Order: sequence, then structure tokens, then C-alpha cells
Amino acid sequence: MPTRADAGRTVTLTFELELNPRVYEDSLWGDPPQVALWLENEDDGDIRMVRVTHRTAACDWEGKVECCVALPYWMSFYNRQTGAPAGPTWQNPAVNAITCATPRTQLVADIELPRGTRWKCFVEVNVSGDFNVAFPRFSQAGISDTYGNGQPSLVYRSRIEAIPGTTSRPELIGRTDQYDPVDDLSDDLQGITTARDLIRRVEVSCL
Repeated sequence: MPTRADAGRTVTLTFELELNPRVYEDSLWGDPPQVALWLENEDDGDIRMVRVTHRTAACDWEGKVECCVALPYWMSFYNRQTGAPAGPTWQNPAVNAITCATPRTQLVADIELPRGTRWKCFVEVNVSGDFNVAFPRFSQAGISDTYGNGQPSLVYRSRIEAIPGTTSRPELIGRTDQYDPVDDLSDDLQGITTARDLIRRVEVSCL
């Protein structure tokens, strides 16, 4: 909790994400992943968006009207923060301040926070078209992967206190769903293969 000495003071929190290009280059389309970074205050539930890649932020998908399974867990937090019934659309995109280009090798992003506050740090990533035996293009029941999702998005989380010198490393806590835009996570990571290797390193630090 912030102390009286912390009142009115801010610090910079920095996300550093390093990707393994070989993972997405070996997917069906070879496109870099969609990525979202955000925070949730441990004490009052305040949500702070840090960055989200352009296609998700602007609902700008080549050959598709939408791709609601790209980063569905992030979208549930975005909707809670904004009060919107759905995620960003082409007509109503996310604000430029949190939108970033799709990273090919790394993403570094900063956010100013009140000193002494405590946060959960989230990272969600998803490579489209990374099909495997557990997440095929067509299931044994004949269900088609309409959005070309493949292995569903993975979510990483850590905790940090906004005090200079602190660091944390988000760890994999679960996945979403191949077919449906769920707002909760499954801890069943059986069948997740190459998607596990997409992130080489992720760290959150406070300056």
C-alpha cells in the first residue's frame, strides 16, 4: 500500500518482451503474434492498459471481419475498463496511446504508476495458424477453426510493487480456447507445443 511519503509520486513500470521468431515463422501464415500487456491493481481492481498490437486494437484483420479469439482474455479486461459490450471495432478502435505495431523480435513498453501501489502484470500472446495434433484446423467432430486460431492464446502473470528497483517475471498460468472467445482461463496446457516457446524472455521492472 502507498505510504504518506508516496503520495503524489509516480514511478515508471517497464515491460520487456523478447520473442522467438522461429515459432511464428513456422506457423501456417508466418505472421508475428498478437500481444497484449496490462495491469490490475491488487487492492482496488483498477485496470491499466499498457499496450496491444494494432490488429486487435483496431479490429483490422486481413481477410476476416473479426478475430475475437486472438486475445480474448485481454478483451474481457478491456471491456471491464471501458464499459463497452465488446472489444475494439474498426469504427471504435482502442486509443492510440495503448496501440503498438506488431513486434517481430521484441516489445518494450512503459507506464507511469503511483509509487507504492501493487499490481498484477499480465501478458497475452497468440500466433495464428499454429495448428498441431491437439488443436487442428478441423477437429475429429468436423468443427472448423473458422478464425485460423490453432493453439489458443497463452496468458502469463506476475505481481509487482511499484517501488524503484523491483522486478518480476510473468509466468505461464493458462490458455484460452481455440474456437470461442472465452473470458476465463484453462490451466490444461496439454497439447500446447510450439506456443510455449514463443516468448524467450519477459520481465517487468520498476524504475
